[in-house]
Amino acid sequence: MSGFTVLGDTDGEITYRMMVADDVDKVIASLTSAFSDEPTTAAGGATAKDLTAFLQLFVPRMVDKSVLATSEGVVVGAMLSKDYSNPDPEEEFAGFMAALEGDWLPALTAIGECEEAFNSSFGVPPEVRPAEKWFQLWNCGVDPAWRGKGIGKKLVSHSVAIAKEQGFESCFSITTSGGMTHILTNHPESSVEHFVDYATWTGAETAECLRALPSQGHQGMSLCVVRLWGESKRSTRGGSAEDE
Repeated sequence: MSGFTVLGDTDGEITYRMMVADDVDKVIASLTSAFSDEPTTAAGGATAKDLTAFLQLFVPRMVDKSVLATSEGVVVGAMLSKDYSNPDPEEEFAGFMAALEGDWLPALTAIGECEEAFNSSFGVPPEVRPAEKWFQLWNCGVDPAWRGKGIGKKLVSHSVAIAKEQGFESCFSITTSGGMTHILTNHPESSVEHFVDYATWTGAETAECLRALPSQGHQGMSLCVVRLWGESKRSTRGGSAEDE
């Protein structure tokens, strides 16, 4: 994080800053509300208990890479991010899955498909991944009362800038909603590398619950990639065009 300053909004209403350890509980509470209408888990009947348990597993692991939007000290939005080299909490996640009240199978299976597509396209090794190579824009949420102010777009822009400053080669995000897909696909140097069509995808036994999402403005799940360095810059960092 050295040297990077996240600037606040010019009107002073919103301050953007890095998350610190003392923010974890506030971020979990804020994002439990913000993620309540995330389309794929909501379609499966995810509960607030589910969402809180999910965030408790992951938020503490993303302190050093995540950006918050705050107003008068209250967290109103967050872009949770991590170095893709950091492993997920597999044992704890098994317990989370066993205790779920909603059906998360379609959401998690589609996310897994997108991650596999990224791994294949970018040569991600199956076990130990190199650090500071791929920056994962893991999940973004904005409190419903604060939406429509461009907060999600700024959270993404700040996070991409941080990843570039820290020397990552690319950012990627698996977007599940129409709004976040719009933000990522309109970011400079971005591309959609894989797409799961909610209207037709049959990758999970209960995928039928996703069929209504296109009529709600959510066409599908997209693997969006932002390439951070041109060929000449990658070369100076000890890589080449072929490394990507």
